[in-house]
Amino acid sequence: MRNNLNHIYKIILGLFIVTAFWGCGEMLDDPTIDKDTGEDINLLIVDFNFFTTRMDFRLIDANDNSLINKSAKIWFTGENANDIVNFAGEKNQEYITPQGQIELSIDPNITPSGSTPFTYAVNVEIEGYQPFSQGIEVLSEGKKTYELMLVKASNENDTMTGTEEDDSFVFSYLFEKSAMVDEKPYEVKFSISKTDLIQFTDYYNRPLFDSIAELDEAYANSNKEYFIQLTINNKKTDYNAIIDRVNVDGVKKSVVFQKLETGDFGSLSVDGRLVADFKEGGISAKCVYTNSPEPDLFGFTTFNTDSWSFTGLSNYYTSPDFSYVVAKASLDPLCSTGATIKFSSNAQSSFSIDADIYDANGQMIKSTNFKGKFPESFTLENVPSGAATLAFRNNNPAFAAIGNLSVNDLCSGTYDVDVETAEGYEEYQIVLKAICPDNPRIAVAPTYSGQIRIKDSDDDWQGIDMEGGIVDVLAKPGEIYELRLLWEDNWESSDFSTEFDANGNYINKTGSKIETEELEDGRTRFVIEHEFEQSICDDMGW
Repeated sequence: MRNNLNHIYKIILGLFIVTAFWGCGEMLDDPTIDKDTGEDINLLIVDFNFFTTRMDFRLIDANDNSLINKSAKIWFTGENANDIVNFAGEKNQEYITPQGQIELSIDPNITPSGSTPFTYAVNVEIEGYQPFSQGIEVLSEGKKTYELMLVKASNENDTMTGTEEDDSFVFSYLFEKSAMVDEKPYEVKFSISKTDLIQFTDYYNRPLFDSIAELDEAYANSNKEYFIQLTINNKKTDYNAIIDRVNVDGVKKSVVFQKLETGDFGSLSVDGRLVADFKEGGISAKCVYTNSPEPDLFGFTTFNTDSWSFTGLSNYYTSPDFSYVVAKASLDPLCSTGATIKFSSNAQSSFSIDADIYDANGQMIKSTNFKGKFPESFTLENVPSGAATLAFRNNNPAFAAIGNLSVNDLCSGTYDVDVETAEGYEEYQIVLKAICPDNPRIAVAPTYSGQIRIKDSDDDWQGIDMEGGIVDVLAKPGEIYELRLLWEDNWESSDFSTEFDANGNYINKTGSKIETEELEDGRTRFVIEHEFEQSICDDMGW
């Protein structure tokens, strides 16, 4: 029976691949029927391992690096935006997730490479956060993880006071903030000409002044420090550099890109009256880089479809709903293929390891994730040349802390990372059969990212990488663990226990159907049958 099932599985998997070449949108009408004999199949195990490039998007709060567990809308733009699919093969206009992350795939018809890059932009909207966009270029198949750093839209603001200079009011921070401003390698200045200012109206649609002469008289008789004040909301300046897409003279390329300052118009108060409309006037903004050497690209930027465009050193805003981004970028070419990082361990285990990459000056370049099974090697892509340091995050409780890795050149070389098991952890293997709730004859054997941790604990989740429903894990004996997979916008969870009686018999304290067996190498294998809470069969079109 086992050989027969394997034969049937190969037939079904082959048909899955064929349907993928039809655009990934059509699945089998009834995969429980043997296409050769017409007989029912008792249990069909289906895997979607033909999705060779999987992309895990994590939505991170830029203030504290926590996962944002709020409803998020995610959509894609750019050249290959329509070639991004979910694991039902669907190409959706947008995706909604309340979990702070989502895993999607590239249509298996398409193979990213250095000669045929896969380019797109990811866009995110979350209530309480500023809109987010980032251009991405994929140069190889495999497992990709992207941390998208979102900034909260707060009520905090920065207020500047206007000082008369010739025929304009130029804004600067109050004295106690000047030291903070001087520390930056750039300066952003806002100004309003008197000709513009007399066009402005208040919330009753009344002009603030009928003439420049009236404006001058009011200013002469005022407390000049508070006569005109401009407030910028949601101002942020401490962005890390990232790899993003920039449009340079009509050519879009991946570069080291860093936002320097962002902000939104908050309010403008003139002689005690709030401005509601600029009418025929406006506010001017200029930026200048004050340090040396100047970056290759610097100035105001806008995001268009899938890349950033530098628009110059000055802007003129004609309505009070404006926002601005000042950024810099390096035009030094990136290496499409970089250094190779090899992870080894004395344990048989899947792993998911995060690292932040810093250049020789200590500036963060990008974050990256390594996901696989020991031993496994990864080749960096889209990285700048030069020495760097990989700082591994200590966020996987199954592993001892990994020391920093010094790299002579991000573009070349092979570097070994030895990962040690944390004290108290042992090796196990999990085989997961995820049963369709409305058709118990079908089980999904996922090739998918997952997570485990001790149930109801505050431990960090251990990232795991399941292949065909099988994954090697590290766990503590005598505990109940939760295993979860993020299917679309909800977690699918199952429990398993690492507790055995004195005779070595499994003590099942969970609700799942679990059988255990001892492997030849002495490890325990858990065979878990879990009924999906979501209608995966409907999603797959069965």
